[in-house]
Amino acid sequence: MQGKRQRDPGVYEVEWEVWVENRLGVHARPAAQIMHLASQFDATVILEKDGFQANARELLSLLALDSPQGTRLVIRASGPEAREAAQALAHLFARKFGEP
Repeated sequence: MQGKRQRDPGVYEVEWEVWVENRLGVHARPAAQIMHLASQFDATVILEKDGFQANARELLSLLALDSPQGTRLVIRASGPEAREAAQALAHLFARKFGEP
């Protein structure tokens, strides 16, 4: 985790750097996992790659990032559960989305 700021009481902003490690990158199945997981938290979650941003709750937005293996992404989350959302997504990336 790179940074955590509190805007209002109980509302956080978090930035977390992750790397795409699974062989096929962020294709439809990992993107669906990201979308499903992000939807479970009271937080706005954005993934950023080279200045381009994708809403983590929008499948096509995630796929449009074109994130093959080796891609560096930044997770930006804000809201009451921002920290938890970013941690959960970072863990998903670290587990390679359950792929070899």
